[in-house]
Amino acid sequence: MTSKSQAKPKRHKKRKSRTQVSSDSDSEYEKEVEKSPSPPPQETKAPPPKKSLTDAEISTAFTQYYMQRATTEFAEDLDRIRTASDFKDDALPILIHALQQGTEMFSPEEQRRIILAGEGKDVKMTG
Repeated sequence: MTSKSQAKPKRHKKRKSRTQVSSDSDSEYEKEVEKSPSPPPQETKAPPPKKSLTDAEISTAFTQYYMQRATTEFAEDLDRIRTASDFKDDALPILIHALQQGTEMFSPEEQRRIILAGEGKDVKMTG
């Protein structure tokens, strides 16, 4: 009489998350790919690039995106500040400017990558 663990086929390891780098090349899929002959590479053309955005346009779009994300994430805190008894109307531009300063921790290349990635996902950027 055989035990249940011997009768069942081996379970494959769960796939690693996309953010985790794996150097294991012993997965069954990779072995199958290596064994099977690959068809000749077909030329696949990337979709034509959307109009090229200038650095100023990228910066503006990124600032808008960043401010939208920041105000969404900090909505409760911003409401508390706005409704505080010592918050004056002339402090609003200072608060906005302080929030916008967060964009400076991103390089122009990072801003471009984030904005272009958002366009690839059909995120609407109004501006």
